[in-house]
Amino acid sequence: MSVSKRSTPLINQYTINLQIENNCFKLHQPNSRVELNLSHKIKRLPLLIILSSFIFSGCSIWKNVMGEFNAYFNTYYNAKVTFEQVEQVLYNRVSSEKFLSIEKFDVEFNLPQNEKNKLDDVIKKCSKILQYYLNTSVGDDALLMIGKAYFYQDNYLGAERKFAELISTFPKSKLYDEALYFLMFTLSKEKKYEEVIISFQTKARHDTKNKNLWKLHKIYGLAKFRIGEIDSAIYYLNLASQQAKGEDKAEILFYLGEINEERNPSESAKFYNNTSKTTKRTNLKIYSLIKYAIQQRKLGNYELSERVLNDLIHSNIDKDYERKVYLELARTHHLSGKIELAIQTYTYLDTTYKRTEESAFGYFELARIYETNLGKYDSAKLFYEKAQVEFPQSEASRQAQRKSAVLNDYFRNHLIISRNDSILSSIKMNSDSVITLNIDSIQNLISQAKYSLAWTFYTSLNRVDSAIYYLKDIIENHPESPVTPRSYYLLGTIYELIDTTKAKEIYLELLRKFPYSEFSTQVAKFIGIKNEIISDTLNKIYNIAISLIDTDPEAAIKMLSTICNHNSNSNLKAKAFYAIGWINEYKLKNFAKAIEYYTNVLNNFPESEYAKMAQIKLNPEKYEQSKATTIPSVQTPATKPVEQIKPTTKETEEPEEEPRVRERKRRRIDDN
Repeated sequence: MSVSKRSTPLINQYTINLQIENNCFKLHQPNSRVELNLSHKIKRLPLLIILSSFIFSGCSIWKNVMGEFNAYFNTYYNAKVTFEQVEQVLYNRVSSEKFLSIEKFDVEFNLPQNEKNKLDDVIKKCSKILQYYLNTSVGDDALLMIGKAYFYQDNYLGAERKFAELISTFPKSKLYDEALYFLMFTLSKEKKYEEVIISFQTKARHDTKNKNLWKLHKIYGLAKFRIGEIDSAIYYLNLASQQAKGEDKAEILFYLGEINEERNPSESAKFYNNTSKTTKRTNLKIYSLIKYAIQQRKLGNYELSERVLNDLIHSNIDKDYERKVYLELARTHHLSGKIELAIQTYTYLDTTYKRTEESAFGYFELARIYETNLGKYDSAKLFYEKAQVEFPQSEASRQAQRKSAVLNDYFRNHLIISRNDSILSSIKMNSDSVITLNIDSIQNLISQAKYSLAWTFYTSLNRVDSAIYYLKDIIENHPESPVTPRSYYLLGTIYELIDTTKAKEIYLELLRKFPYSEFSTQVAKFIGIKNEIISDTLNKIYNIAISLIDTDPEAAIKMLSTICNHNSNSNLKAKAFYAIGWINEYKLKNFAKAIEYYTNVLNNFPESEYAKMAQIKLNPEKYEQSKATTIPSVQTPATKPVEQIKPTTKETEEPEEEPRVRERKRRRIDDN
């Protein structure tokens, strides 16, 4: 850096005096608490060289040397002071944080713009030092300040480069450990936890006399936690806590409490208690005591938990903590069986701290009491709806929305049952009424609503007894309902976890009454019946259905439908679909239905032989044209006009129809 008149204002501003003491330089800033001792920061210049320069070179050279030193020290000093001011702002922000968490360890700093501008100034000044005075003893400090400035600006790539440069350029620097700590910290911010671990394992100096090793253990332990190695994380954080002091120790103890919350509540409670005793930060003390009370509640120590929370309420704490304490106190009352006291506490929370996350959770958990403990679903629905709108961005709001939907289904199905029961009662009382009603369809509506209620009780309301009640009601009072086989299956599923013998009895009854339902394969697996038996049974059903085509085509279709709905082999299902289409075409004259089933075969079983037959059924003109252009060498059943083919068994065959009849029926299909 060239010496110019610009250095003079800096000298005047800070009035930095250069003194030669004991063969080294010292800087003093008058009228300030800060005394910057640079005897260890610059390379020692032998007194003889300085004196020789003064004697042989004259006063002008000495003035130039002094000018260089003044500019150099002013630049470094100004950068250092500015940087320490920004760090103090950051420290104050961290100290005022109300809710500490490992999750917040990796978040960005988001400094105000004016603080970022100060750091830009630090980077410029330190860059000048590196440009002209890299080989001085403040070169490593300038590199560290630039790296930390980038780090606080959330410029992690720039920070990573500077910390790595310091480590490689100054391997013997006293700032080596701090640079490695911030390098690992930066990698952690970038979510590069594997690189944090590698940096520690390859670059850390594992010296027992290293007083800064605890910092590296802390970052290393948190990285281990992030990748799921919990035991290793706890080990290294414990090492860090043994060497750290003051607020650093309190922070590590809090992290240990947080890590142990689920796996070891007892240990977690101890760490939170130790945190409250170690820290002097009011916020951290209060929050660690709240966490301590929560862990004591998990351990079943409800009285201790209540006592700690009540003490906090009466200690004039901040409202952000106060509403959280009331929420945890209400939860403790609830879990300890003090339902009325819990309701009172939740009500106080919801009315006193409106539009807060804690209030939303208060409404949600109040609804849970009315739903689970008191069975008052109307009140529960009301409080779930309040939780939805109380604090929309909270998790309680999202959970309340799902629970409200469940209870809406509950009330809607109850209404369906009530209304249709009234209709059935009215029919019975007015048997001579001229109004004709489909009683079967009404019964089906009732049974379907009952099944929906059973499903809601089992999957959403955790009321297995109510689910069993409605399923048994369907089986006893609606034996012909379409949902009856499903009711058997769900009832058996429930009893699998309660009584396996009872479950087998239910499944056997299902197979006996509905042997061809879609659940038969799953049931057969549970009972131990081989799939081949089921397959043989379905083939028998098909043969019986075909034999009924002439005498009872409706019954034949019903039996074939069981095959279509069953989880059977695709060829048999294709055959059944085609047979239903054939019956609708030739026996019931329902050509629209015939086309529907032929299309189903074509779409769902395109590779089967029945797809080709269905294609001919749906496009007879195309088939006739292709037939006219080719002369078949052998007349086989596969090449006969499909209109003549009736689904048959080995025992029965149907004679061919006259050509005129075939033509007339083909036209009917085309018309449809």
